[in-house]
Amino acid sequence: MGLFEEVNKAVVNQQQVNDYTAILQGSGVTVQNLKVVNTNGKLIVSGNVSDLQAAEKAVAALKGQPGVTEVVNLLEIEDLMAKNIQMLVATKESNLNVRSGPGTDFDIVGKAAHNSTVQLIKRMYNDWYYIKTDSGIEGFCSKNFLKEA
Repeated sequence: MGLFEEVNKAVVNQQQVNDYTAILQGSGVTVQNLKVVNTNGKLIVSGNVSDLQAAEKAVAALKGQPGVTEVVNLLEIEDLMAKNIQMLVATKESNLNVRSGPGTDFDIVGKAAHNSTVQLIKRMYNDWYYIKTDSGIEGFCSKNFLKEA
């Protein structure tokens, strides 16, 4: 891709972010560090919101836009890194799948051993956490398989 195409793509992407920011603000939602990728109507949205209700409201506002067929919500609700929260992997017997995104449709990037501890990094929309295993693997897992250490 040439320089002109790169610059043009960056301008188009920034304009999309500006457009979606205006849509969200019109719905009463503020998303810090908003990033939006639109691929044939499938929006992948990331950024930071204040709470679960704001995330849900953001998704609803974006789903209602012309040409949007799907919204993949990667919004962060809380950054937990500084709190150094350790959780126990509470699977029945097997290892916990660590995924590339917050949902079972994302690829598995590693595993956390049954009864091992992981550090919570971020709380995501839809009851998923971004975690770091004791072996250094980072990714997403459902909060349903974690309990207090």
